[in-house]
Formats: sequence, C-alpha cells, structure tokens
Amino acid sequence: MHRFTAALTLVVTLALGACSDDERHAIIIRPDQVSVINTTTAGWSGVEVWLNDHYRVQAPALAAGQRLDIPITVFVAGFGQRFDPKRQTPFGIEVSAKGADGKPVKLVWGQGRRR
Repeated sequence: MHRFTAALTLVVTLALGACSDDERHAIIIRPDQVSVINTTTAGWSGVEVWLNDHYRVQAPALAAGQRLDIPITVFVAGFGQRFDPKRQTPFGIEVSAKGADGKPVKLVWGQGRRR
C-alpha cells in the first residue's frame, strides 16, 4: 500500500506540475491548437496571432487573464490557404495587440515574424 501511495503522489505531483507549467507561459503550442494567455492585468484590443510568418488569426479583444484557444487549422494565409499541420510544423508565433494604455503589446514564441 505504501508503494501505491508513493506512486500516486508522484503521478499527481507531475500532473499538477505540467498544468502549472502551461499557466506560466503566455503562448502554448500543442499539435492541434495554439493558446494565447493575457497574463497582464489589463485588457488587449486588436489581437493578431501570426503563425510561421504567413498564417494569421484575429480576435477583437482579450481580457486580462483570459485565454484564447485557436485550433491550428483555423490559421489562414493571405490568399485563403489554411495551415496544414500534416505538411508543416510551427516554428514561430507572434502575438500583437494594443494594451489598455494604447501601447503596443508583442509576444513571441520561436522565430516570430520576419518582415
């Protein structure tokens, strides 16, 4: 019984550690979705999330503490092509928005956008 309790404690600790690790990051990449978390105390407006330089998703706003979950196949390029995770791998995410104070907000994961 002692081994079972120790093993259960280890599994719960690892699971909680994995959950809390996600919450510390403002951009989380998973095979099927990209999550953006506004970790600030102020809301953002005009949110744009760029994937691999060419694919974009827009959101009108993201409140303080709010999480935006975007299915990876929703990202669209300028001519309407959708991101295909079977043919491509995410190498960079850039999030831009306007803070409540009017100043620009920029978050980058990986390479970000090349302009």
